[in-house]
Amino acid sequence: MAIAPGVIAQAPTATADSADALRAAVAQMRTVSCPALRSDPVVEKVAQNTNDSSIAWLNHTARAVPVPEPLPVLKDFGYSGTKATMMQGAGQIDGSAIKGLLLEGWDKIPDCSYTDYGASVVRHEKSGFILMVVVLAGA
Repeated sequence: MAIAPGVIAQAPTATADSADALRAAVAQMRTVSCPALRSDPVVEKVAQNTNDSSIAWLNHTARAVPVPEPLPVLKDFGYSGTKATMMQGAGQIDGSAIKGLLLEGWDKIPDCSYTDYGASVVRHEKSGFILMVVVLAGA
C-alpha cells in the first residue's frame, strides 16, 4: 500500500504516555550488545501509515488491505535501507497491546542489523482497542 490508499483522515491517536511506554518496552528488549535503535522520521511515518491503514480497515473505509510489509512503503518514502520488519499489538489496555507486540517481536527487536525504528499508537474508538505498531529498519 504505498501511502495508505483510502485513508483520508488521520486515525485518532492514543496518549503520549502510551507511546512512551511502548518505546521504553522496545528499548528494554534490545540487547546490550547492540547499539540503541534510532528513531527515524521516515520509519515513524511508515509506522503511522500502517496503523492508519488498520484503522481504515476496521472502520470498513479502506480501499486496500492494511500494510502487509513495511519495506516497499519505506522505499516509496525514500528510505535507503534494505531490510525492514514490523510488529503489531492490540489490546484494551496499553499493557496488553505492548505484550502482544513484544511477543511478535521477541526475535526481531534484538537483531542488531535493525538500526532505525518508528512507533505508532492509536485508539480505535469504535472498539476501544489500542493498536500499536513498531517498524524496524536497517541496512
